[in-house]
Amino acid sequence: MKGKSGIPGNFYVLNTGAKIPAIGLGTWQSGGDLCVDAVKTALSVGYRHIDCAHLYGNEIEVGEALNEAFKGSLKREDIFLTSKLYCTMNSLNKIENYVRVSLKNLGVSYLDLYLMHWPESSGFGDATDPPLKSGSQHRQFLNRLKKVWKAMEGLVDSGLVRAIGVSNFGVHQIKELLKFAKIVPAVNQMSW
Repeated sequence: MKGKSGIPGNFYVLNTGAKIPAIGLGTWQSGGDLCVDAVKTALSVGYRHIDCAHLYGNEIEVGEALNEAFKGSLKREDIFLTSKLYCTMNSLNKIENYVRVSLKNLGVSYLDLYLMHWPESSGFGDATDPPLKSGSQHRQFLNRLKKVWKAMEGLVDSGLVRAIGVSNFGVHQIKELLKFAKIVPAVNQMSW
């Protein structure tokens, strides 16, 4: 079945009522002019979901392609934008700032979906870092998860993001999150 965009698969309806296109362009390991060209090409052939993250280091390039698309027939509301928070040891008090940097880089006023990139955090913010390991890991994980999720819920309340979710969470981790979440995650994006 072809959707409005002409791409097979159409969309899925999130728990927020938003429609997320079933097929999207992931921008991981894409940079420079190749990234700009990839996003422009994807949009020109009907893709309407662009998945990025500040950690990928290419949001400015994605924003450049979006800016060009918005000069044509596409409007901001035609594109579903996903970005991700990569938790580092010192990121808790900066989550809103991270979103604002992403919004500036992308040249938009809101994200459709913001994901907690991994259930664990690293010491340096590099996705290749091993997770932090210490004494009472479970309690530390829950304390951190509560703080991060509360801050992400605040992003929805402020209108900076329309929906929040997680990425690379296992069933146990999602069950723990659901015990205290006021906003149920809209997505669990799996990258393995």
